[in-house]
Amino acid sequence: MWPLVLLVKVTAGLFHFQVRRLICDQLASLLLLKTVPHDKASRKIDPESNRHGLGDRNPADAENTAPDSQTLSRILDLLETRISVDDEKRERSDRDAKMRRDWMLAAAVIDRLCFIVLTMAFVGGTLVFVVLFVSHPNV
Repeated sequence: MWPLVLLVKVTAGLFHFQVRRLICDQLASLLLLKTVPHDKASRKIDPESNRHGLGDRNPADAENTAPDSQTLSRILDLLETRISVDDEKRERSDRDAKMRRDWMLAAAVIDRLCFIVLTMAFVGGTLVFVVLFVSHPNV
């Protein structure tokens, strides 16, 4: 039973990826919609550059020092934890922003397709009405 559930989840994930690629990439370029390029290199943050000069420390040195140094060591641990949590939040925010951009692009593609289809239906219906009106003037 579980292989079937796994197969369904994998298939749904692939289907979602293919539909997103079709709408966001291919149809968007076909309908001349502007897409925002994803520049991953500029958004990448180096965790070492985010430490703000906190420096490396040896845990063995913390045991041989005064209580003030141990307190500073704990503060340093808290700061490092805070930096890692902030990095995770930033990555999640970037991922959410990318998803939001993809959905907005998908909405614009579907909006443009609906506009084209309804415009053709309106023009076609008007042409049928005009042809019927001209071909039967006595009505």
